[in-house]
Amino acid sequence: MLDSVAQLNRVADREGIPNADVLLIALNSCGARSPLTKPRMRFRLHLDGYPDPVYLILSLGRDGSPFEIDSEELRLHGQRVGRVAGIEDDDAVLGYWRNDGRVLTLNSNARSQCVGCTFCPNTLEGASDPALDRHQLSSSLQALAAQSGMADLSRMETLTVCTGCFLYEDLALEHLSHVRAAMNDHGNLGTLQFLSSVLTTQEGLRAAAELGPFHLTLTAECFTQRRDLLKGSKASLSPDQMVTALAHARELGITTDFTYIVGLDPMETAIEALADFVPVTSTFPRLQIYQAHTPLMDVHRTPGSETLEWHLEMRHRLERLFLRTGLRPQWWENYRSPWCFSFAGEPLDGTKV
Repeated sequence: MLDSVAQLNRVADREGIPNADVLLIALNSCGARSPLTKPRMRFRLHLDGYPDPVYLILSLGRDGSPFEIDSEELRLHGQRVGRVAGIEDDDAVLGYWRNDGRVLTLNSNARSQCVGCTFCPNTLEGASDPALDRHQLSSSLQALAAQSGMADLSRMETLTVCTGCFLYEDLALEHLSHVRAAMNDHGNLGTLQFLSSVLTTQEGLRAAAELGPFHLTLTAECFTQRRDLLKGSKASLSPDQMVTALAHARELGITTDFTYIVGLDPMETAIEALADFVPVTSTFPRLQIYQAHTPLMDVHRTPGSETLEWHLEMRHRLERLFLRTGLRPQWWENYRSPWCFSFAGEPLDGTKV
C-alpha cells in the first residue's frame, strides 16, 4: 500500500491532504508487524512532525504490512514515522473515557461473550466484562470516574452503551432504563447513546426517547455479504429498514447516526446506499476503515480496497456525500476513520482522545 515515506509525502501533496491522514489510512488498513505478543493493542501515537498524539487501536501480527511497531516507535519500511506510548491490550474492558473525559463508553452487558460478526475482534479473544445489574451499574460508574481522577460525573456529557449481546429490543430497553437510572443516581442528565441493531421499532424508539436525551447509533456495517459477515440481528435488517428506523428516531427527537465499515462493499454500491442514510443522520456517522485482524480476514475485502488509491477515492466520494450537511468527523469518536486532520480541505482537530 505504501513503499516509502517519500511515496507517502508525494501522495499527500498530490491529494491535497495531510500526510498524517494518508499514513493513518494505510496503517489502519494494513495493521503492523510487531515483536509484541499481542493480537491487538490500544496506544497513543506521536506522529513525527505533529505536536500532539492521536489514539489508535491496531491489529498486530500482520507480516505483510509495510509498517512495524514495537513498544517505542512506529516505522514505515524501516524509517521511523512516530513514537509509541501508553500501550494496552485491546480487550473488552468495562469502560473507558473519550473526548477529554466528557464521554464514557460502557461495555455493561458482557460484550466479549457476543458470538458477533465475522470481522469483530471481540469474538477472537477472551476478556472480563460481566453483565451488570441495576445496582452494579451505579457503583461501576462511580468507580470509573474515580479511576480517572474525577470526583463525580458532572463532566460526563454522554454515556455510550457499546455491546453486541442484546438479542431482543425489550432486553435492550430494560438495560438502558437501568443505565439511565444509574446516571440519575449521580445527578447526571447527559445523553444516553446506544450502539446496536436491535432498537428499530416505533414502539421501542418511543420508549428510548422517554428515557431522556437519547442517541441511537445503528450498526449498519455493510450492504453486501450481510448474511455471511453479520450476526442474525444485524443481517436481518435491510438498508431500507435501517433508513426507516433512523427516520422514525429523528422524528422523535433522538440523535441519529450509524456505523459503517469502509472496504467491505464495492465503492459504487456503498455510495449509492449511503446516500439514503444522509438525510436521516444528525451527527457524522462512524465510517471505519476495515481492519483484518488475521490474514484469513483479508478475504472479505472488496476487490481494490487493498490499495491506497481505492481508500483515497472513497474518502473523496464520502466527503462529497456529507459536505453540505455541515456534519464533520471527530477522531475521538472513531479511531479507524478515513479522516483525522482534514475533511474536504477543512482542518480538523485530530488530537482529542
